[in-house]
Amino acid sequence: MNWFRLIADELSLTLRDSSTRLLLLGSVALYAFFYPYPYSPEVQTHVPVAVVDLDHSSLSRQLIRMAGAGDRVRVARRTATLAEAKALCSAGEVQGILLVPEGFQGKVLKGEKAEVGVWSEALSFFTYRQVATGLLTASKTLSAGIEIKRLRAAGLGGEAAFAAMDPLPLQIVQLFNPAGGYGTYVVPLVFALILQQTLLMGVGMVAGARSEAGDSAWFSAGPGLFGAVSMVSAKLAAYLLLYSIHALAYFGVLHRFYDFVERGAVFEMALMMALFLAAVILFALTLSVLFPHRETSLFVLIGTSMPAIFLSGISWPVEALPAWLRAASLVIPSTAGIDGFLRVSTMGAGLGDVAGDVTILLGLTLVYFITATWVFYKKGRE
Repeated sequence: MNWFRLIADELSLTLRDSSTRLLLLGSVALYAFFYPYPYSPEVQTHVPVAVVDLDHSSLSRQLIRMAGAGDRVRVARRTATLAEAKALCSAGEVQGILLVPEGFQGKVLKGEKAEVGVWSEALSFFTYRQVATGLLTASKTLSAGIEIKRLRAAGLGGEAAFAAMDPLPLQIVQLFNPAGGYGTYVVPLVFALILQQTLLMGVGMVAGARSEAGDSAWFSAGPGLFGAVSMVSAKLAAYLLLYSIHALAYFGVLHRFYDFVERGAVFEMALMMALFLAAVILFALTLSVLFPHRETSLFVLIGTSMPAIFLSGISWPVEALPAWLRAASLVIPSTAGIDGFLRVSTMGAGLGDVAGDVTILLGLTLVYFITATWVFYKKGRE
């Protein structure tokens, strides 16, 4: 059978089935718009906090004004006691508390150490970071201003006072995520994982449906090993064509729509994505013989999404994983694929900089092509 006809038949078979069409086209399209949208603000701003001012002094009021002047937190409620503020936090009306103790201004004027209390909801690390950073920044800014006034009163000039207060100023530059946003960090990673998981389940559904129908011709284009090679390569080309369109939509169109960071060269990004998709497709074809029914791949593979997220370094740094687990995770294409592609696209790395990931993906592509050909050959003989 003509090789290009095999490609056309595979695409026709995939898109003709409503369930497979929904998974390979519908779910990818839905994820494209509904997953990134909640993260479009990038960072959480104006987190509501309660203030307990037990000092009622001009300095405590200045601290409260400074706390609410930034975009991290906003003073939503003022309470007379800490117990009232904690009750508001428990009820979900506020997500943090600033306590200014009695005698705060008096201690500052005497040159004694004065403290303020900060409580933050820790259910969300991002909320905790915004509350803690916002309130502590206000406290440190007020403290620095008071110290500079003392130094100037002691006879130091303005610049000398600033230098004495901060002798080694630190300038932090966030190279690859200027806004420090969660969306810029996580959405491109999850996009790549969506491509992998939908491919694995989609190919498994097609294989399961063909097995149910007793269609052994899906596994071989002819007798012998050559027939299996022809079929595997045709299916690889078919799904690579389909998912190249998805990848272009994800990393070409939506990246620009949501204004995510993109520093990589187009050719190098395309090559990394092609290697990643090829490894995933061949991995899916290798696994496809394990699914005797249409729904089997969904039940088996849907639970692998969370481990894949964990092993890819999205939720936990891979450097902190045990060595054996890091080594085992390399059999999953997303481990090297996500790392390499994101380094190229987000950090502007060249192919030489991600040579390790490229080598792993090339190795996986070769190994899974061999395994897919072997299982298709065995299945075709049956």
